[in-house]
Amino acid sequence: MTSLSSSKKKAVTLVAGSALIASYFIYNNKEIIKQKLLDYVSSYKKTEKPKKRITVLISGSGSNLQAIIDKIKDNTIENAEIVSVISSSKKAYGLQRAEKNNIPTTIHSLFPYYKGISKDDIEKRAAKRVEFELKLAQLINETKPDIVVCAGWLLILGKDCLSNLEKQIPIINLHPALPGAFDGTVHAIDMAYEAAQKLKSESGENFTAGCMCHYVIEDVDKGEPIIVKKLVINPNEETLEEYEARLHATEHIAIVEATNKVLNNI
Repeated sequence: MTSLSSSKKKAVTLVAGSALIASYFIYNNKEIIKQKLLDYVSSYKKTEKPKKRITVLISGSGSNLQAIIDKIKDNTIENAEIVSVISSSKKAYGLQRAEKNNIPTTIHSLFPYYKGISKDDIEKRAAKRVEFELKLAQLINETKPDIVVCAGWLLILGKDCLSNLEKQIPIINLHPALPGAFDGTVHAIDMAYEAAQKLKSESGENFTAGCMCHYVIEDVDKGEPIIVKKLVINPNEETLEEYEARLHATEHIAIVEATNKVLNNI
């Protein structure tokens, strides 16, 4: 076995001595070093951007809510969280979707406000609608959202709600029709398919329909489009149910893209 040269022995001794000194220093200053590391980690966490807050309004199954949940989980929607789901119906399955993902939920139904009031009593019902809208604005404000997403919310957001939000929160809505088509109705899918049948019978041509996500303004479904998805309907090749399924699948894509687009501009 070859013996180490004098210079190599000195180098080994130096390294070993340095390691010994370092070990002694670390051992005697371990609490200080530990605190420094904790301070560094804490400082790093403070520099992280807070997650953007999403409040979602629903009325039914919540499949579009689920699309947003899934895309937050896989980081397609980056650095965001759903902080609240508000439902206009206590029977909405979307409430269960939210609860399974530990998202706080609130039921805000119009029914109790109208209960016991005749449909003919227009003035009293109008006053109760204002109460409903003001309470909705309060519920939204309490969640401190960066964006409100109407994902299958079947009620109109009136001026009394919109004008009482604490800041200029962007509110977006998913509408199952193209801009300017079938505004203000919950029957847009049926109406699009009927229009396709009529066009086909009259000219043999196919009808272009689709969906959009747009900003919510007081004029129903008239806000600026954010994402538009066009779908061609050939009623000779698909049923209403098949078109509806295809449209809903497209809506799931559109609502995620629109949410991302708005959040990225905040």
